Amino acid sequence: MPKDDDIEKVRAEEERRGKRPLDLEAKRRALLIRKKFYEAIRSGNRKQFEEMLIHDLGQTPGSEAHVRSWNAWKEYHGEK
Repeated sequence: MPKDDDIEKVRAEEERRGKRPLDLEAKRRALLIRKKFYEAIRSGNRKQFEEMLIHDLGQTPGSEAHVRSWNAWKEYHGEK
């Protein structure tokens, strides 16, 4: 691990002292999923988007979350 990363890690720990623990791995995963979601939505590829919803996000077709995701797709692409 580079020295700068060590310094940042210690700084982050000190800033969080006395607060709830921060799950960095969960935060990284959430950011990765969000990035994949936006990449898939921007791609214009419906099949890629559907695969990402099911495999990466674990959404079941027809579920409320799945419907919201497709509504976001439609809004982004100007569909009704």
